[in-house]
Amino acid sequence: MEFLKLFTDRAPNRVFLSILLGAIAGASYALLIPIVLTSIANSTAERAANKAMVLGFEVTNYQFGALFAGICLLIMISRSLSQVLLSRVALDATTDLRVKTYRAIMGAPIAEIERLGPSRLMVAITNDVGRIVSGASIVPNVLVALVTVTGMLVYLAFLNIDVFWVVVAGIAFGIITYQIPMYIGNKYFERGRKFVDALQESIRGLIYGTKELKLSKAKRERYFSDILLVNEYAVRDNTKRANTIVMAAANYGDLLSYFVIGVIAYVFVSYHAVEPAKLVGVVMALLYIVGPVGLILNAMPQLAMAKVSLRHIKELFGSLEQEKSVDHVVPIAPWRSLRFNNVCYSYTNGKNSFSLGPIDLEISRGEITFIVGGNGSGKSTLSKLIALHYTPRSGDVHFGETRVDRDSMNSCRQCITAIFTDYYLFDRLLDSFGQDEQATIDRYLRELELDKKVSVEGGKFSTIALSDGQKKRLALLVTFLEGRDMYIFDEWAADQDPRFKEVFYHGILPMLRDMGKAVVVISHDDRYFSVADKVLVMEEGSLLRTEYPQHKRHETSPLERVAAI
Repeated sequence: MEFLKLFTDRAPNRVFLSILLGAIAGASYALLIPIVLTSIANSTAERAANKAMVLGFEVTNYQFGALFAGICLLIMISRSLSQVLLSRVALDATTDLRVKTYRAIMGAPIAEIERLGPSRLMVAITNDVGRIVSGASIVPNVLVALVTVTGMLVYLAFLNIDVFWVVVAGIAFGIITYQIPMYIGNKYFERGRKFVDALQESIRGLIYGTKELKLSKAKRERYFSDILLVNEYAVRDNTKRANTIVMAAANYGDLLSYFVIGVIAYVFVSYHAVEPAKLVGVVMALLYIVGPVGLILNAMPQLAMAKVSLRHIKELFGSLEQEKSVDHVVPIAPWRSLRFNNVCYSYTNGKNSFSLGPIDLEISRGEITFIVGGNGSGKSTLSKLIALHYTPRSGDVHFGETRVDRDSMNSCRQCITAIFTDYYLFDRLLDSFGQDEQATIDRYLRELELDKKVSVEGGKFSTIALSDGQKKRLALLVTFLEGRDMYIFDEWAADQDPRFKEVFYHGILPMLRDMGKAVVVISHDDRYFSVADKVLVMEEGSLLRTEYPQHKRHETSPLERVAAI
């Protein structure tokens, strides 16, 4: 029912038409046996009298043969249309589900994304949605099989009502006893699914921590045995148990159909008089529904896994908060400074919690502001508040005369560009750049000494397989092209060689300041603090003090300073 609701929400009319066509196919399947039995029951004389030549072949009982062929054609057309319609709706529905997850992630606050972690989100999108797609793909066949079974039961009721009740009793007994192992199997599926998130995180550790693991045999073996393999084997063992139980249940369901046939053929006839012709029809009908029943039962494991994944996605993304900001963007009034008034922020991640503030500060355009402090002092949290990635728990943030609230947040964000320590370098320029900007791009590539490594064609980088320092320089090029009013750099120079550190601190930052940009830098390079106009010193979530270094501005132009360095 959950899958049908997934489909009916997407295209109720097409789902109804698909079910109707499936019902026609199933009912037509059920008509084939009565037609064959009726034609066989005709006397030899009747069969001889009803012969005709069709395409050079002599056909006996040609009226029944024509009816049989017509029904077969109807089955082929209606079943194909039913499956095609529902499979297309299924693909549309699962694609919509993926798109909703994408939009949910895009619309969630950064703090929520960090709380959940990338592993859980990746597993949900790749693993869970994949299972839902697999489950949805078999729903059309299951529906046709269900209608076929229903049609054959109606035919059994027409042949012999007592046989019908015996078969119904057998099916009811099978459903009840079948649900017990299926319930146990589902529990193992759910238990295995819980370990998938941990396994994904373990794999991330293996990939991103390879350099560290290679340097210590003890660490490597412990990581493998105590973390990676524990989760791997937990997923494997629970899935194996679930598959074993569910497959055994499916085979039990197959055998149950033959058990019912045996009861009717050898026990039922001892207590009820059944004509041989009708008994043959009953046995043929029961043999006929073995296939559809087997298809339904064999689909149960796949549907069970898909059901678990669908429930997990709904729970995960149902709990994912969404930003309450207005998506529409409009230009904000010209601004000279960003102001924090009594801003406080706090978060809890498991047993860990952190509070920042209250903070009052002002960051002005045409100034370089450094944020400094020890590890855990709140520098990165403050930078994300400045970038409007975090929403204050209390206090006010103003861009000039524009107060940052749900109506203006996204508009204010358009003034900001940032390179955080965990930045992601896309393989192309996502903003629109015309051919006239190509010369500017090429100039920046030369000045950042990337022209021998990277080229930009059609807005796409030729490669991003670069060193960490080169990647950050390429990310810097992107921020130059964006031309925003505020630049935030989180330890940008940490991966640069000494010469490019000089370029960054004594060339690029003053250049941006002279262009009227508000520049915010998180840095541990205390020998460059004199570059700043203002230094915000953080300690344990509080703004301890504000320092104003005395420095002499160069008389040369920013580009001349960069070239000289």
